[in-house]
Amino acid sequence: MKYIMEIMQGVWSLILGLSVTLRNLCSRAVTLQYPKRRAQMTDRFRGMAELNKEKCIMCMQCVKICPDACFAIKFNVGEDKKKVLESFTYDAQLCCFCGFCEEACPTKAIYMNKDYETAVIDSRKPLKVDLIKGYDGLAWYKRNKA
Repeated sequence: MKYIMEIMQGVWSLILGLSVTLRNLCSRAVTLQYPKRRAQMTDRFRGMAELNKEKCIMCMQCVKICPDACFAIKFNVGEDKKKVLESFTYDAQLCCFCGFCEEACPTKAIYMNKDYETAVIDSRKPLKVDLIKGYDGLAWYKRNKA
């Protein structure tokens, strides 16, 4: 009798498992076929920092508010007493993607892009980007991996 009950319990378990499979067989796929298809990021997603150099007034607010100290700005004061931006370095390995820099910028020159493909091949090589020259994802890394 115990043997027959175990068989009945096994058959019932099989029926339950197959019912879940049949229910989901005709439903729409949840996953994307990455890298052929890429997910669209939401408006609130914060990726790598980028700079609109025409808007930057070199007020250093992004450097002051950054909890990870991932920005370094160098500028000169010209003869006409205007600031000239030399370099705007962003160390993505230090960044916690909090978005404080974007909030602190009075001219909205710095913003967080929607790039989520930020993996690197060699973690020993720092991912420092001069935002004046720009960052274009993996293409940047391939150019600078030497």
